[in-house]
Amino acid sequence: MATPDPDVPAAARTLGTGGLREDAARYGRADVVRAAVVVVAALAQVVCSPLGSALPGARSVAEVSETYATVITPPGYAFAIWGPVFAACLVWAVYQALPSQLGNDVHRRAGWPLAVAFAADAGYVLVLPQDGDWVLVAQVLIVVAVASTALALGRLQDPEPRGLARVLPCATAALLLGWLSIATVVQVAVTGVYLGAPAEGGLARGAGVVALLAVAAIVLDVTLRLQTSAGPFALAAGWGVLGVARHDPPLSVGLAAWAALAVVVVGLLVAVWRTRRPVRVLLG
Repeated sequence: MATPDPDVPAAARTLGTGGLREDAARYGRADVVRAAVVVVAALAQVVCSPLGSALPGARSVAEVSETYATVITPPGYAFAIWGPVFAACLVWAVYQALPSQLGNDVHRRAGWPLAVAFAADAGYVLVLPQDGDWVLVAQVLIVVAVASTALALGRLQDPEPRGLARVLPCATAALLLGWLSIATVVQVAVTGVYLGAPAEGGLARGAGVVALLAVAAIVLDVTLRLQTSAGPFALAAGWGVLGVARHDPPLSVGLAAWAALAVVVVGLLVAVWRTRRPVRVLLG
């Protein structure tokens, strides 16, 4: 008779006899802590979003972006994508905290990087509405969020496991990274205007065109490299670029935005066409 692992709580071993695979039910204190931090960070995103705008003298994220409007600033409605992003984060946060999922390796891989990303996002939506030098703090936070989300998505490219345990974290990380890819470039432009860079004119238009083409190239490269959840990633990135294109930008910037959107769409179609597992590449 096998000796029970002393590092695995009795509750987890009991779950393993209830029809669950034993290795999926094995977890320790570190898994419980990680899962709890993920849940708290995901909830913080939701709480801090309205809280940041409700503080005295604060405005919404969209309003601050309009104050330092650039040629690549999307319209206010584009920021509504934070709703689906936050919802996806919450769903996965709850799922990975279930006893049957605590010991799942896929959550271990993604847990801490996404917890950092969620916390950085919460800080971003909390401090940006405060305006002033908080714009610079927001710039740092959004870069941290991008790096952490990219790390998580990279760790999730292994072909196992299957089902919700794979789809939920992959799709969540991909959706978040897709939007942040555009939001980060816009935030760089906003920060530049805050620091005194021109918001319009030839220099601003040229920088906007370069930024859009550069982000299109990056999104294309990531889309073609992803083995899973390329759909949510491209969808979120495409949404941001579409917002720029439809926000009445200067002609050169508008053309660059439509070209960038075409690159995103073509990249996704190529990623699906060249694989034998289109559903996995699209979703997970």
